[in-house]
Amino acid sequence: MDVKELEKFFDYKPFIDQDPQIILDTILYEAKKYLPADQISGIQRAYEYAAEKHQWQFRLSGELYIVHPLRATVFLMEIKPDLQTIQTCLLHDVIEDCNVSELDIEKVFGAEVAGLCEWMVKVSKIKYKWEDRHLETLKKTFLAMARDLRVIFVKLADRVHNIQTLYYHPNPVKRQKIAQETMKIFVPIAKRLGLYHYQLYLENGSFKVLEEEAFIDIFAYLKKYFGDWEKYTERGIKTLTTMLTKEGIEHFEVKGRIKSPYRIFEKLQNRYKTTEISTVMDLLAYRVITQTVSDCYMVLGIIHKYYTPLIKKIKDYIAVQKFNGYQSIHTTVLGMFRFPTEIQIRTHEMDEVAEFGVAAHFAYTEHNAPVKVSQQQGDWIKKLQTVVNDYTTLDDKEQFKKDLNIEIFEKRIFLYTPQGDVVELPAGSTVLDFAFAVHSNIWLSFKNAIVNWEIKPISYIPQTWDVIKINTFKNKYSANKHRLEFLHTSGAKNNMTKFLKGQQKEQLIVQALQELNHHLKNFWLPLFYSSADLINKKYSKEEIEKKLLAILDKKENYSQLIKSVYPKEVLAYQTHAHMGAKITQNDPHEHTSTLPVVVDGDTLINYYFCPECQPKPGEKIIAKTWKDGIKIHAVHCKGTKTISFDKLLEAHRLGESDNIYKIWLEFSMSSKSGKLMAMMKLFSELHIPVLQVTMKNLQENMSLVAFETEFSNPGKIAFLLNSLKRSDDSLKVVKKNIT
Repeated sequence: MDVKELEKFFDYKPFIDQDPQIILDTILYEAKKYLPADQISGIQRAYEYAAEKHQWQFRLSGELYIVHPLRATVFLMEIKPDLQTIQTCLLHDVIEDCNVSELDIEKVFGAEVAGLCEWMVKVSKIKYKWEDRHLETLKKTFLAMARDLRVIFVKLADRVHNIQTLYYHPNPVKRQKIAQETMKIFVPIAKRLGLYHYQLYLENGSFKVLEEEAFIDIFAYLKKYFGDWEKYTERGIKTLTTMLTKEGIEHFEVKGRIKSPYRIFEKLQNRYKTTEISTVMDLLAYRVITQTVSDCYMVLGIIHKYYTPLIKKIKDYIAVQKFNGYQSIHTTVLGMFRFPTEIQIRTHEMDEVAEFGVAAHFAYTEHNAPVKVSQQQGDWIKKLQTVVNDYTTLDDKEQFKKDLNIEIFEKRIFLYTPQGDVVELPAGSTVLDFAFAVHSNIWLSFKNAIVNWEIKPISYIPQTWDVIKINTFKNKYSANKHRLEFLHTSGAKNNMTKFLKGQQKEQLIVQALQELNHHLKNFWLPLFYSSADLINKKYSKEEIEKKLLAILDKKENYSQLIKSVYPKEVLAYQTHAHMGAKITQNDPHEHTSTLPVVVDGDTLINYYFCPECQPKPGEKIIAKTWKDGIKIHAVHCKGTKTISFDKLLEAHRLGESDNIYKIWLEFSMSSKSGKLMAMMKLFSELHIPVLQVTMKNLQENMSLVAFETEFSNPGKIAFLLNSLKRSDDSLKVVKKNIT
């Protein structure tokens, strides 16, 4: 998009006192270039239907309303849409604004167009206000995307024309809100789908409204220095063309472009931290379009032969394409002009995808073949569907926003498996997220990660191009609730939560059955699952589980369940007790002392109590893995003072909340500058809170460092100590205490 094209976009003149057929003729002219001749009349028919229904309706600009769907369709034609998408764009407002039903549309244009029009209404008809409106718009937009991408193509074209005519809206507050919504929702969607032209229209149109002064300054600068942009790019085009021809490259094309106002504003804000436009050096960029991939790499070599490349600016998106299917080689060189110059190299097919994104995957045939998308795009749309389906009410909006920020709008990283497969994740993901992305069996049995041939902790955050191998336990699940804090992606968190809930349900039912047998014993009745048991005969497995869960939720009790099967026996027992018979009751204190212990979220694990400290009810406890099994200690036990942290597990009595442990560590380490800062950085990376830190200088350039922290996962501190020791060989633990 050059300066003149952008100026034309903003210099919109209302289409008044002219026949709208003029705009339709432009649409028909473009459609005839690629659609079968027998489909052209279908466009005319949709226009006539929409024009009739919108008769006597006007826009705020003073135009007949039919001008809006026509102008939106002009933008839509840039991606060469199929007949049904064109008809949908022309008809997209008739259901909402003209008292026309989906059935009415279906009778005239068929079920496909009617369905697309109805989804357009669902996306547009949002009654919520403020932030809730954004969330509901996101929800319905993504549901529509998951159903049929063509809905979003029409919606984006519709929004482009609305942004173009936003100046005519009389309410400045409303203009701001529409621009904000566009930036928050539709610009990221256009970017994710690779619809470059729509993205430029939407972000620059919104930028003009939201930061008008900055827009005017940047646009005036571009117009002053690059108003006749062709003469500024012509020199570079001629230079590159001559050079590549001389080196034997054939069948290629060189193009030049000017960076758009919003992209310049972004650089000024994020990179240069200034408002001085002249500091942005890469306002000009060039694109070399070739026939084959091998030609792309030959062109790269030739350019680097003549000009000095900035090594860190070389990006190969052909070898590893972007999340939206974009492929190209980027290089920035010195020597072509007095400032660094960016050159992009790609094939004609890649250029189509770069310009039109997922829309370039359409297969337009006489049989109206469905949209074809890349595997990455398909995976992304599935993620959208999952995120949206998990969001049910506005009460979930904080989690919904968080999930969307992670799954949709964050930057991405690309990681390798040892076999060379590429796994794409949001930036900030951990190696456990990577394990989730590879296979479910891997995250369930995660042992450790080997990143670039080095063992890394479960909390390690990899960087793009890291090679990761996940080691697993054999015949053992390691998934537990503490691992949730090491997950970044919402899909991984949701899967882990579902797994833990299912696991917890099974454990609770086992505990409830044990308690049921305890009550049956009191009533002198057959134990559950014994040969004489009648409960198992009266109720199905599902009914018993439902009743036991209701008992655990305090909605029912064990006596009611037993009485429903053994009414006479329970009555006889109660009568006998009322008449003064001696009934053996368990001592409440004794019962409490024998409450099961939950170890690391597992209630079915085998354990035994430390014979030295013999933990009493109410005492804080902790578990220790040992060659003879798992031993439960009181935290004040002397045995915990010499235990390695990687052998400790959280433990608490059933019915109590998880224990939070405080730890005090003292160690000696080198006094070299920056050591303490490096240590605190590791604390931050592992998400370990620091309650107190002290540092005391010792002799021989050594310091005594002490810190206090708290956590519910004792094994986590082992990761910290191991990381500290790897970064500083001088570190030695002097004293440790846990309470």
